[in-house]
Parts: sequence; C-alpha cells; structure tokens
Amino acid sequence: MVDAHAHVFGPAGYTGRGVDGLAPADREAPVEELLGLMAAAGVEQAVLVALDTDDQVVGGALARYPGRFAGVAVATPTDLGRAGGVPVTSLRGRRARWPFSALRTSRPGDPRRPMTESTAMPLLRQLAEDGVVLWSYLPPEQLRLLEQLVVVLPELRVVLNHLGFCPHHMWVDEHRRPRFDDPFPPALVRRLLRLADAPGVHVLVSGQYALSRSAPPYPDLFDLTRALSAAYGPARLLWGSDHPWPSSVPGYPVLRTLVDTALPELDPPAREMILGGTARALLPALRAGNPG
Repeated sequence: MVDAHAHVFGPAGYTGRGVDGLAPADREAPVEELLGLMAAAGVEQAVLVALDTDDQVVGGALARYPGRFAGVAVATPTDLGRAGGVPVTSLRGRRARWPFSALRTSRPGDPRRPMTESTAMPLLRQLAEDGVVLWSYLPPEQLRLLEQLVVVLPELRVVLNHLGFCPHHMWVDEHRRPRFDDPFPPALVRRLLRLADAPGVHVLVSGQYALSRSAPPYPDLFDLTRALSAAYGPARLLWGSDHPWPSSVPGYPVLRTLVDTALPELDPPAREMILGGTARALLPALRAGNPG
C-alpha cells in the first residue's frame, strides 16, 4: 500500500515554514510518527507533501529513508515566473537539492487571462518534459485555467487533491483539522467529471474528514467517490491519508479503510491500483527502491 498524500513538518522555530491556525508554531508532524502509523496499518510507502515552500523536512526524510517516500514540493513565486529569475532554472535548482517527484500549486495563473499567457507556462512545460507531476489544489476561480491547461499541455500529468475539491473558506475544528462547508456544489462535480476526459488527470481519494458532514465512513461522499471512480477508473485514483490532520480523529487505521467502504464492488486488481499501484505508476521514486 502507498499513502499518496501525507504531510511531515517540524516546529516553525526549527524550520522556516509558515504559521497559521492549522499549523501553529509549536505543532510538528515528524516522519517517524508517520512511519509508525504506516507500519501498524500495513502501508509500505508514502508521498510526502511539504506544507509550503520550506521543504527541508520532506527533503530530509527522503534522504534518510531511501525507497520509502516520494516527495511533493510547493511552487515558489520564482518557479511560477512571478518574482524575477527564470522559472525553469529555479525548478532545476530546487530538484538538484532534493529530488521531488511532483510540484504543488494553487495558482497557476491569472484567472482573468488565458492559461497560455500565464508566466507559469515555461515551468509547466518543463514539468511535463521531466515527468514531474502537477499536484493541483486550486481555489474555485483557478479551475478554468486547469481546464485549459489539460488541453494545451495534454502530456502533463496532474493529480487533483482531495476528491478534486476546490479549497475555500477553511476553518479549523476542535481536533485541529481543516474543515470546509459546501465543498461539492453540483456545478463543481460536473466539471470534475468532465476533466476525466483528459487522460493525464488523476484524483486523490482523500480528505473525506474535512469535506463530509457525516461520521466515518463518510457516506455522504459515497456517490461522489463512485462517480469519480466510474469516470476516471482505478488507474487514475490514489488513496491518501492527509496525515497528520485526521490521524488521531478518526484515526489512521480508519483512513486506510475508506476506499473499501466507499467502493465495495472493486475487484482485487482495481483495489490494488487505488491503494498503491497508481501512485507507483505516477511516481518513479516509489519504484526505485525496496521500501522494506
């Protein structure tokens, strides 16, 4: 099994990461804690996602545990062509420091302009050429740019985070977890299903705790999950925990079961794809070493 979306980070005083209500200065999620949870749940590998552009904790974890993790960096303004410098040079310099497999962004361009005019296009073309995945977590006004991007750059592989949800108006609950209201209006669901026409687009089956109004196993998201499964197929779905936010409530062992409860009719090969095969196909770093 592969946990295709987990966060590890240190306290803000130790690293240069940002501080907010979800990740106050003293909060930390060490990689060793994740490894313990993974071992107890039978999860062999994981994709580690940096909280922000400070990625030393994720890079360090990849160096200490070769073959166990793939990494996702967060795009900087320079990467996106918004702060001087050369985006492709910035990307290559960052990857030379640590070998991330995907790059996360929430703002690929100005939603008032066509995607082809975005200063991020040189970066995005380089991602496609290098086989680096775009880890997409776009607010609602940016979704139209992604819809254009998958047409003009169909060879770019994209992963939509958390069932394709477009983040907006986040609040932090009593368990120190992110929560969102009205996450899947019908118009968004229609657009997510249309994006399945682009063969490079994939979807994370994750984040249910933050998006559901129900208790586990979050039955109010079953119809959406099944619609995404029918549209994308198991070879374009990936399971992720979103550790550490839900790892205490409802608990990491519960998160591991959510694919089975939402998609009970999966045959064994399809289940194996969502629970690990898709991630390994997308991210060569997970195939390069022995996770044992």
